[in-house]
Amino acid sequence: MSVFISFENTMKKNNLQHRTRYIAFVAASVDGRISLGSKALPHWTSREDWEFFQDSLSRIDAVVVGRNTYELAAKRLRKRNTFVLSSRPKTLTRRGTVTFVNPANVDLPKLLERHRSVAVLGGGAVYRFMLERKLLDEIFVTIEPLIFGRGKEMFVGGTRTVRVSLLSVKRLNRTGTLLLHYQINHQQP
Repeated sequence: MSVFISFENTMKKNNLQHRTRYIAFVAASVDGRISLGSKALPHWTSREDWEFFQDSLSRIDAVVVGRNTYELAAKRLRKRNTFVLSSRPKTLTRRGTVTFVNPANVDLPKLLERHRSVAVLGGGAVYRFMLERKLLDEIFVTIEPLIFGRGKEMFVGGTRTVRVSLLSVKRLNRTGTLLLHYQINHQQP
C-alpha cells in the first residue's frame, strides 16, 4: 500500500510542477541481473511485481525503451506512447504510437517535454543513458529472490557514480520479493 501511495504522491507533485518526471522500473535478481539474455523478456518475476508494474504503467503518459526491449514487447508497447532509443534510425520515425529515435540526433528532453510522466523500461544501456543525462528522477527496483550468476546488468557501461536516496521498501510476497523505491540525486556523490 505505501508503494502505491508514494507513486501517487510522485504523480501529484508532477502535476503541480508540470515538468516531465522520468521514472525507471527495473526487475532484478539479487545479484543485479535484469535478464539471462537479450532475446527474452523476464518470465521469472513474481505476480506481485507484475501487478505493481501494470498498475504503475496505467498512470504513465509515455514509455522509453531500447530497441531490444521493444522487439521483445512490441505488441504490448504499441498500445502506449512509446519512444524506442536506437542508433539505427537516421531521423525520427513514427509508426502509430511508437516513435523510433536516435538519441544522438534528437533533443530527447525536448521531444518528451509534453508528457508529465515517462516510464523508462530498459534495458541496461537505456537505464545508463538516461541516468548519465540526468533523465531519471526515480527508480523502482523489484528484487526477486534469485541469483543468476550471469546475465544482463541493470546499468551497462556507466561512467559516473550517482547517489540515490531510499524512499521506501516493501516486501511484496512471502517468498521475499522486495520493491525498493529510490530518488535519484544528480549532484556529485
